[in-house]
Amino acid sequence: MNEQRNLYLAIGISIAIIIFFQILIPTQPIDTQSNENDEVLEPAASIDEQNKKVVDEIFSKDEVVNSTNRVLFKNNSIEGSINLKGAILDDLILSKYKTSLEDDSDNIQLLLPDGTANPYYIETGWKELNNSNIDLPNLNTEWQADNSVLSPSNPVSLVWTNNQGVTFKINYSVDEEYMFTITQEIINNSNKAIEVFPYRLIKRINTPDTINFFILHEGLISLINDELLEKNYDDIAEDCSSSLETKKSFCDNKSQGGWLGFTDKYWMSALIPDAEQSINVNYRHSNNGRDNYRAGYVGQIFKINEGNNLQYSGKLFVGAKKLDILSEYDDKLSITRFTDAIDWGWFSFLTKPVSYAINWFFGYAGNFGLAIIAFTILMRLLLFPLAQASFKSMAKMKKLQPDMQRLKETYPNDRQKMQQELMALYKREGANPVAGCLPILVQIPIFFSLYKVLFVTIEMYHAPFYGWIHDLSAPDPLGLMTLFGIIPWDVPPLLSIIDIGILPIFMGFTMWLQQKLNPAPADPTQARIFALLPFIFTFVLAGFAAGLVLYWSVNNILSIAQQWFIQRRILAKNG
Repeated sequence: MNEQRNLYLAIGISIAIIIFFQILIPTQPIDTQSNENDEVLEPAASIDEQNKKVVDEIFSKDEVVNSTNRVLFKNNSIEGSINLKGAILDDLILSKYKTSLEDDSDNIQLLLPDGTANPYYIETGWKELNNSNIDLPNLNTEWQADNSVLSPSNPVSLVWTNNQGVTFKINYSVDEEYMFTITQEIINNSNKAIEVFPYRLIKRINTPDTINFFILHEGLISLINDELLEKNYDDIAEDCSSSLETKKSFCDNKSQGGWLGFTDKYWMSALIPDAEQSINVNYRHSNNGRDNYRAGYVGQIFKINEGNNLQYSGKLFVGAKKLDILSEYDDKLSITRFTDAIDWGWFSFLTKPVSYAINWFFGYAGNFGLAIIAFTILMRLLLFPLAQASFKSMAKMKKLQPDMQRLKETYPNDRQKMQQELMALYKREGANPVAGCLPILVQIPIFFSLYKVLFVTIEMYHAPFYGWIHDLSAPDPLGLMTLFGIIPWDVPPLLSIIDIGILPIFMGFTMWLQQKLNPAPADPTQARIFALLPFIFTFVLAGFAAGLVLYWSVNNILSIAQQWFIQRRILAKNG
């Protein structure tokens, strides 16, 4: 992958620069409430039994949806339908996001019904602890809906009554974004008490295509007992297989509240039990001709006497991992650490503030490119004292170059004596050659934090800047191999490394210009190596997100301005 190769190369070059400078310059969990039962209950054990048959034929989503009775839903962010057979939420489209920048491209299809190539759906139901001969709704149950459309202003109830007089309801409501509230209800009009427990399950059939990039997690994600768990699909298959007698400890857990589900780069589905509910959490994998991944939970066992009823509520998030939306759910619904659904990485203490800052600037600028520029200026202001000291030292070093050259000519064969005189010269003039490295050391973590934010957050997905930059999360589209867009053709992957865009070329020019203001190394070989760095970084950053190259370019421009001003003052003062 070009992105991963470029990142490795950038890290290597950055480390090499630092080392080069150093060489050059001397010197358990809460118990579930249940009726005398402390075992971990597997959610939807019957799902395995009903899916042992290998699917012989794959249908399109429209074919499956149009062949079943459904309740439609729609709000400002999502649209789709609930299958009345089994009461399965298996059709959901993200209305605000498309698969590409093309006008006729499709919206993101997040949930898909069984029978399609890659089913992905949510199931809600009941199980009984003992065989009490109570008919429970299952995947073949045909539910009746009290309304044909679910919307933020119009909740919907699905109803089914068994032969014993027990009525089951599933009440759905949805907000204007990505949150469903689901309430399971039982009305016991039979002549005996029943004991059942609720379950909720997210099921994903077939291993989804993932980016497989080490800085991004895709797969199982949960926040249980205030512990964030991230496992990829291989981990679930290896450690939580239904065929294993002994599974890894993370496969079964107990909690009170929390959330769990599956995450992609930008999208997520997550079950969210009420914070006061005690639950048993399970993650499973099986393979009956298809890889079957499940994340779900069961509630406590409830005894419902004749003539009584029960309601069991929880929430379901299915949508885009947008920071402001997750933050609002965190605050208003008290969903603990819900913003951690975004993969902030090990250095979240840097990536989170970077993301919040850029989003704050966007709220005023209305353009993420301008927000990145504003963030760059903010970073320059915060690092101003450090950069000021560094540039002053570099200006003094540039002024001392004639003296350094004389020392080299005076002691051509006595390196030790030359170093002693060189140190004395630095001390006498108040120059510190190491100071020039400090801005680089500070800029590297900021650079990679911004890279992480650009890569994992959805805010800049298809976010335009100006002119030819239509997606700040993607590389500059006008490359050298297409004569900057004059000749439209698909550049082969082999030639992509030299398909350098306009913005990376501009970044390389600013880096070269900045280098001209720095004192050149005394050694000719070292000087030649440093002279190549702007060209190397131009090639490396050409494959990075345009937003990142924009940040680096603006940072270079501000550095040049500050450095030129300081050098002018120092050289004029000592001229």
